[in-house]
Amino acid sequence: MKNRLWKTCLGGFVAAVFCAAAGSQSYGASAKSLEEMEKELNALRASVSALTDQIESVKQEKEVVASSSDTNKEVEALRNEVSTLKEEMRTAANAEPTLKAEDIAGNVYSEFAKKVKLGGQIRTRAEYANGYYQVPTSNATLNGGAGGATAGVVGRGESSDDDYVLNQTRIWADADVNEHLRMFIQLQDARTFGAEGTTVGFANGYDENSITDLHQGYFDLRKLFDLPLTVRVGRQEIIWGDHRVLGNFVWSNVGRTFDGGRFMWDTDEIHIEAIAARVDEDGFTTNDGSDNSDENLYAAQFAFKKLVPGALLELMYLSRNDEDNVANLNNIINGAPAGDSLEVHDFGFRLDGKIPNLDAIDYTLEAHGQFGDFGDQTHKAYALAAKGGYTFKDMNWKPRFGFEYAHASGDDDPTDNDHDTFDNLYPTNHMNGIYGFADLVSWQNMHDIRFNAKVTPTTKLTVQVDYHYFLLDEAEDGWYLANGFLASGVRPAGGYDDDDNELAQEVDLTVSYQLYKNVGILGGYSWFGAGDWIENNSDSDVDTNWVYLQTTVTF
Repeated sequence: MKNRLWKTCLGGFVAAVFCAAAGSQSYGASAKSLEEMEKELNALRASVSALTDQIESVKQEKEVVASSSDTNKEVEALRNEVSTLKEEMRTAANAEPTLKAEDIAGNVYSEFAKKVKLGGQIRTRAEYANGYYQVPTSNATLNGGAGGATAGVVGRGESSDDDYVLNQTRIWADADVNEHLRMFIQLQDARTFGAEGTTVGFANGYDENSITDLHQGYFDLRKLFDLPLTVRVGRQEIIWGDHRVLGNFVWSNVGRTFDGGRFMWDTDEIHIEAIAARVDEDGFTTNDGSDNSDENLYAAQFAFKKLVPGALLELMYLSRNDEDNVANLNNIINGAPAGDSLEVHDFGFRLDGKIPNLDAIDYTLEAHGQFGDFGDQTHKAYALAAKGGYTFKDMNWKPRFGFEYAHASGDDDPTDNDHDTFDNLYPTNHMNGIYGFADLVSWQNMHDIRFNAKVTPTTKLTVQVDYHYFLLDEAEDGWYLANGFLASGVRPAGGYDDDDNELAQEVDLTVSYQLYKNVGILGGYSWFGAGDWIENNSDSDVDTNWVYLQTTVTF
């Protein structure tokens, strides 16, 4: 009896040691698949079950040889072994690679992997438009320079319409390596269903296909010298305020990032940052043999968090420096002669907050002044925006009613030595529909009077209606689309008809619905009605209708 019991226990002990060793090895591995992990857990469970059965068998035999002290010791040893295996199971289960508490979806479970967050997003948007400017195949145009549509003119016509589907896929890894180091990598694939574009993407024209590229890739050095200082180096998105002069152009299928360095000092009282970025290597140029023809961005911001009660005050400086000395398409379209460089200095402020003790009222004020050189012209321009709203928080659906006014200077004589059109720099003009969701107006040579209303019927559903009335600041200057280009492509030699500066009206309906935690649906309709200026400078007065439906899935 004693020998048989000894053999049984020895066999169980060998099996337990083998399974425990396998479990320990799997836990220490730097990378194992979820399937392998589940197999190891199942093996541990089987071992525990087998040992439990052996204990029961020993108990039964103990009744026969109750006086045997060796049997009692063997039973106690088996119990200890079961406890050890159960602890191994708990340890392995805690290392399960889903790591749900940290919202990590991955297939690694080492100690380092616990600090890595993996994520992804698929955004698909179907659009339909008819009329003008949204439709590149339209057969009617604004009056423009020689070459018609080939010179950058996007036409308009009553029968023009188009539909397309844009798809953007992003995956990323965010590694919080230690107290002083963080790394972030984000890959992106952007394409239009049924069409393949270049790997360069949005550069010298509106291209919604970049195929697959690195969207962001940077590292953060944090708490440098035990100070509240972070240095970020690499390709990165940069957003200031309402995206009016610096944004990530998130609505675009490709988006916008900057290659450079960013210094950030952040405390409870103040946020300071400085930026140096290479926007374009050699500009939009042909080979000109020059020593340097790059485009660079230099910027600094001082944000005071508590200086103004209930508000954030931001002071900004941005410098856009394009040293291209041959034909730069963007400069030509915006009025700068070919063969000259561009240097714009922008000083601005933004005040964003709520009225103290009356947080139902929100407001934002922003203004910028610019000077510099625009080709061989002297650049002097300005822009301002003011918006406010009141939210009825105690009412059903929590309705908010808002008003906004935006203005940017234009040039009353594009042929003289002064350039007075505000440079919109690097904005996201679609953001929050600040100049209309149809993306047909930018913060250049314009006045925009906006009224809007928003309701939230449920925690998942939001409905918003906007109305815009657009005027040109200077009729001679022209109409600038949301991408900063003149709608006519090239300013006509004889100038525009300046009898009227009424540009258009726009009505937007936007509906947002959070279907599930990680699934959002966004739909909208926009009507853009041509005003007198468009009718006087175009061969037709057809309005634009644009509708879209977008689904965003994130994990």
